[in-house]
Amino acid sequence: MSTPVEETWGPPVERRTRKRLWTKILVILVVLLLLAAIIFPWWASNQMARVEVTNLADRSGGPLHVLVAGSDSREEMTPEEQAELGTGSTEGERTDTIFVMTIEGGEVALLSFPRDLWVERCDGSMGRINAATAIDGPGCLVQTVRDVSGIDVHHYVEVTFSGFRDVVDAVGGVELCLEEPISDRDAHIDLPAGCQVLDGADALGYVRVRKIDNDLMRIRRQQEFVQALAREVVSAGTLTNPFRLASLVQDTGDAVRVDQAMGPISMGRLAWGGRGLASGRMVTHTVPVDPRVTSGGAYVLEMRVGEAEQLFAAFRSGAILDEATGDDPDALDPADVQVAVLNGAGVAGLAGSVSDQLSERGFDVVEVGNTSSRDATVIQHPPGEREAAQLVADQAPGAATLEESSDVTVVTVLLGTDAGG
Repeated sequence: MSTPVEETWGPPVERRTRKRLWTKILVILVVLLLLAAIIFPWWASNQMARVEVTNLADRSGGPLHVLVAGSDSREEMTPEEQAELGTGSTEGERTDTIFVMTIEGGEVALLSFPRDLWVERCDGSMGRINAATAIDGPGCLVQTVRDVSGIDVHHYVEVTFSGFRDVVDAVGGVELCLEEPISDRDAHIDLPAGCQVLDGADALGYVRVRKIDNDLMRIRRQQEFVQALAREVVSAGTLTNPFRLASLVQDTGDAVRVDQAMGPISMGRLAWGGRGLASGRMVTHTVPVDPRVTSGGAYVLEMRVGEAEQLFAAFRSGAILDEATGDDPDALDPADVQVAVLNGAGVAGLAGSVSDQLSERGFDVVEVGNTSSRDATVIQHPPGEREAAQLVADQAPGAATLEESSDVTVVTVLLGTDAGG
């Protein structure tokens, strides 16, 4: 019987040579990948403009807390840019957008602070939180957020009006799907309903507009846009195109300022959190507030201290990340939530319109009717059904206040004039 002949690829010396060649190639590829993982965050970090920020905390474990601020300063804008973007020429600097981004691994949570939140600021004065930066720079805002929430801020990121526009344009625009048209002359936007790609100017108007409803609804739009922008940044068309990625980093470097301690490692953690934003593993919250009028007649938002402290504690410890979308198999289904919608806004047909919206989102609307006239929208819920009420509040118009009541048997939306607006 003949002995099987082993198939070989060339003589033994040649096989060993080729094996060593492939080994070298694999080693080189691994080294290149490691270098990219180290050098690219380092290079990206070096592209960012820096700003001196005091009162930042050292991170010694637990989640990373990054304070993100949108500055409304027009200092670096030309009169033509101010006219194009509808920003006006207001002098000084206030913070148009404020949120803490809490990151651990690929999971991220956003906590928004309304610009009209009435707080004690870094110098001991009482006033709106958005004026803290004007008092003593970004370090004052960091201290104010820390004193209000107890959250240690590790890093600071600031985006200007023109910078925000440039970032959106750098990724080629951001797609949003609007259920209703949005038109606001002051924000220079006139957007139809439906899916569309927003360029930088329209995107800036979208996240700034608030005269069509209120600041809390504007925050919701900002949170939605941040997620849509993150999806675009981490899309295959961006991450797999080195030229586009490098261009994006350079454009972002011109548009964004970060604290001086932000290094490659923190930049990498921030980028990884961005992937969490894009994938939908994101939790969004807004500091719970009630509107009030000061003795001087100014409209402000006052924090609901007890409810806010529970939220702050969850962010401080990172427990808030347990709410990440898709991680909770026991998450409440809208189909399991019965809802009554009662019109107290004095706007004919409003309850029917809202009930249609809630039905489209899967809620079981069991009653539509009228109630006594009221200014503010309230969502009442039976004892133990706060989670269901919050699920409805996330979809209802206006900045609804949640209220436990033994007088209702289902989640009940009492529409006020704020929803009618």
